[in-house]
Amino acid sequence: MNAEAPFVELLAPHSSGEALHRLARYAELLEKWSRRHNLVRYGSRGELVERHLLDCLAAAPFLGKSGRLLDVGSGAGLPGVPLLTARPGWGGVLLEPRQKRWAFLRLVVRELGLSAQVDRARYQDFAGEPSWDVITARAVGDTPGLLAWARPRVSTSGQVLLWTTENGEAALHELRGWRVLSSSLPGLDRGRLVRLRPCST
Repeated sequence: MNAEAPFVELLAPHSSGEALHRLARYAELLEKWSRRHNLVRYGSRGELVERHLLDCLAAAPFLGKSGRLLDVGSGAGLPGVPLLTARPGWGGVLLEPRQKRWAFLRLVVRELGLSAQVDRARYQDFAGEPSWDVITARAVGDTPGLLAWARPRVSTSGQVLLWTTENGEAALHELRGWRVLSSSLPGLDRGRLVRLRPCST
């Protein structure tokens, strides 16, 4: 795969139709804004696609046809934007307290026509809807604190999706009140996609 190929070419084996073109447009915006604002770290277009976009899209099979998603600490929109692009029946909120990233996310939502709003707030201060089908977080610190906050806010049939390391996953198995499932990630060495569902024990 040519790492400097157009984003449509790089993403084509993993998506199709309208979602493909929206993901390619998102990658173009990431590339352009990252030159000025250091939104994400990558060495080539191929790495941007594989390490970031495909890493996030690994969670798409765990989302149904429709629902409500809350992306905590959205940053450059990872994983919320790729997931909302791949699952057009979903809507949600991208939660980001930093002004430049908040402004970037507003642009992305407008350009891609996503069914989403962007809130400039830390999750601890967020006063939005009381129940979500999926809460996502990638590279957000204080996982125990985040899960304690998320526990009453994820629906009884919902889940929290975390992008973490093998060591991070091991620590999650020690937490009470969650059923923990996980799978490997394609774009991060020894990375894990962890799915947590509320349980009574």
